[in-house]
Amino acid sequence: MPIRLVDSINLISSKINKACSEELNAILPKKKYRIMSMAKRLASNWIMSQPEMDSLSGGFLSGAFGLYSGTEAQAVNSIKNSVEQSIEVNVNTVSNSLHKGGITINFQPSTFTNLLSLSEGHVSYSGGDLHWLQWLLEQGDAMIIVNYHYYPESGVGRSNKGFMKKTGTFRVPPQFSGTVDNNFITRALTGPVQQKELNREITNIMKS
Repeated sequence: MPIRLVDSINLISSKINKACSEELNAILPKKKYRIMSMAKRLASNWIMSQPEMDSLSGGFLSGAFGLYSGTEAQAVNSIKNSVEQSIEVNVNTVSNSLHKGGITINFQPSTFTNLLSLSEGHVSYSGGDLHWLQWLLEQGDAMIIVNYHYYPESGVGRSNKGFMKKTGTFRVPPQFSGTVDNNFITRALTGPVQQKELNREITNIMKS
């Protein structure tokens, strides 16, 4: 027996959208912490895969910045944890038309305040304080120390990886140097691969 629809297409569409919005508004808040957990895991993986983090974990940068055994691991973990803790997941009420509302995920403040305030991002030395994390994130290849350059050599220096040799200049190597708009944090979180993976995983969660 054929079914005859007496309501207009617009009215049917409106009722369907309203039913969908009610369902979404009931489900999305319950998924907030699952999505946040997933976002933290992704951000952690992306940050730790950056060559700068690898170099800080006992490589060239750890020696150049004077990070000795123990402090280098602490610095790396603090950076990773700070990025994870900065993630925000906001659930906004979905409108009956489905044109407004949904989920917004915010990664890492663009000011880098959370990272720049880390005590692990500093190294004290005779004559002052080196805010090495700020140099790595914002100062590009600007000179840090004049008339000295870092010379890697195992077993010497405060890091046991090298020492400052007179002559030349000391700066962040170009393969690691970063600016406010382009550093290892922005590259880790906004690259096309990361965005594609994030969209895929969120889609899978929403489907489930």
